[in-house]
Amino acid sequence: MLNLTDLPWVNIIGFSGGALTIWGMFRKTMIPLRLGAIGGNVAFLFFGLLAPSYPTLITHAILLPLNTIRIFQMMRLVREIRESSSQDNSLEPLLPFMQREQAKAGTVLFRKNDRPDLMIVIHSGAVLLEELGARCGEGDVLGEIGVFTPDNHRTCTAVCETDWVLHTLSNEAIVQLYYQNSRFGMFIVRIIVQRLLKNWQDADAATKPMPV
Repeated sequence: MLNLTDLPWVNIIGFSGGALTIWGMFRKTMIPLRLGAIGGNVAFLFFGLLAPSYPTLITHAILLPLNTIRIFQMMRLVREIRESSSQDNSLEPLLPFMQREQAKAGTVLFRKNDRPDLMIVIHSGAVLLEELGARCGEGDVLGEIGVFTPDNHRTCTAVCETDWVLHTLSNEAIVQLYYQNSRFGMFIVRIIVQRLLKNWQDADAATKPMPV
């Protein structure tokens, strides 16, 4: 009696599943990797059913829905990041996660070389960055870079020139939101890039000769 395992096309299905799985493993990004894994799961399901090989059948019956869920999660994440990149830098949706604080003029928010523990969003008032001679006002963000710096120290001293109202977010909350909220992650990246570009522009302007 002829066994299905003796038929070449059954083996071809098994080899195709292996080839698709190997192709996925060679991909450098997650979505193609998952696509290869799903293709391999489907092929091995048919192979396990026709061979028959019940361990193969059961294993890939479990892996197929798992890989399908993961690829939809990854596609949703990519979509959210693309949508976030086209939005403005408004922090309004994040204000419920932040703590509101207020104080009088002359208050030192932080000093140079302090360990950063907060990101600060100025709601109202003016803040002087002493070492830089720069002033920050409503809507400006302070302290977002300190969370990610290798030495983990403040680079200047911030003193309130007027009475102020601030929204603050702890380092722990920043890290959690960075990983959990794509809009917040894109906001942080934009703020850091904008600050680096401004520093570069200021340094470039300082090196240009003064007009006679």
